[in-house]
Amino acid sequence: MKLYHHIVIIIVIITLIFFLYGVGYGAIPFLLASLYLGFLSIKEFQRLKNSKRW
Repeated sequence: MKLYHHIVIIIVIITLIFFLYGVGYGAIPFLLASLYLGFLSIKEFQRLKNSKRW
């Protein structure tokens, strides 16, 4: 993914936290953030595994 994709996703998650936290749905953006970071770490691990440094 491009850098601006990451920035847009992070901004969306932060705005969801601000809007949904007061209503009582604050766990949803944190769940989305954890899924996003898990996806990034899996992709990074696969990229590292396929490189010649591993």
